[in-house]
Amino acid sequence: MLTTIITNAQMILPDDIVKGHLVIQDGLIKEVIRADASEAFEPPAAVAGESCVIVDAQGMYVMPGMIELHCDSIEKEISPRPSSIFPLELAMASLEKKMAGYGITTLFHSICSSDGTTVRNDEMVARIIRYVGRKRHASSMIRHRIHYRYEITNVAGIQQVHDLISEQQIDFLSLMDHTPGQGQYGNWESYRKYLAAYEQITEDEAEAFLNQLVEFKQNVDWDALQNLADYAISQGVQMASHDDDTTAKVDYMHRLGAVISEFPVKLEAAKYAAEQGMYVSIGSPNIVRGGSHNNNMKAMDAVEAGAAHILCSDYFPAALLPSVFKIAETTGNLAEAVKMVTYYPAQSLGIEDSYGSIAVGRTADLLLVEEAGGYPVVRKTWVGGTLVHEANYAWEAVTDDRFALSYENLG
Repeated sequence: MLTTIITNAQMILPDDIVKGHLVIQDGLIKEVIRADASEAFEPPAAVAGESCVIVDAQGMYVMPGMIELHCDSIEKEISPRPSSIFPLELAMASLEKKMAGYGITTLFHSICSSDGTTVRNDEMVARIIRYVGRKRHASSMIRHRIHYRYEITNVAGIQQVHDLISEQQIDFLSLMDHTPGQGQYGNWESYRKYLAAYEQITEDEAEAFLNQLVEFKQNVDWDALQNLADYAISQGVQMASHDDDTTAKVDYMHRLGAVISEFPVKLEAAKYAAEQGMYVSIGSPNIVRGGSHNNNMKAMDAVEAGAAHILCSDYFPAALLPSVFKIAETTGNLAEAVKMVTYYPAQSLGIEDSYGSIAVGRTADLLLVEEAGGYPVVRKTWVGGTLVHEANYAWEAVTDDRFALSYENLG
């Protein structure tokens, strides 16, 4: 039995940061030992004589691995350009390495079935989801889960959602409405310009597409949507709303059974969702950038109002860990900020007894984090007690004159 002991760490527990050591066995946290760094460390008697790896944290932070509920990066790995499609196996191999390096140990791939584009048509969506389903039981660097983002205007696709739930392929379901004039895209003109740039189409083509979305929404069967929500909940699939902009929308989604309000676009909606007992999810790119790219709610305002519980990376996973430390700078409470990417995501989905915190008996998904150059850096990542990522840095300055730059040799 291999035992891993992490010594001399600042352990980020659910409600405190303490110095000490962690003992990992059989993929679980076996012991949490509080101790001052000056105290000589002796391996516990229970592991004496066994195969043991000792990792000196050198005073760095040890925190739970991050649980990412909404990240659509798999789409970009499959199709980095609109006309380019790469094999799923290659895309996933590339993505896993990045996610482990970012400190994401459980990834809910947010797969969107909506507009029929290259990776968002129903056929491709089903292929991706079933492939990820197979990854659950294969050799893997991180834990793979599915967050199915169902666009309600995709009326023809609702049966596929039922089918995938019945196959136990979906872990988390959000209901989205990206029709113009409400939600994330309250401004029709800005939506048209964004769509034209993102999809590399003309503004006239974007305008036609938006008109088509409005037409599609008129065909939504609201009773069928209620039935889908009821079925998902009956199968243990938690639900989320998306881009809430009014209290009325929050009320509707809450009645459907949503437990998470994803990316509310107005502070009023975020506060109201929190008052209803929903978890409010905000975007880490918004936190790091200091605002919304669509001029919607500033995420830090929700944090300061006590109306934010979960951080998600959405389209830029590299922002997830830096946003935690950015929030901690504002609130002065790093342990609570860490819970936004660990304990609260786990709790919202009912898996907090196994994941999302450093405690005896919890799964040993862990990160060794160093603050370097003003940003947190993931130095090691463990998933189920197995070291899956390690990053070491060469701090020695380069002195070879061949690499020297000057205005003269740049000219």
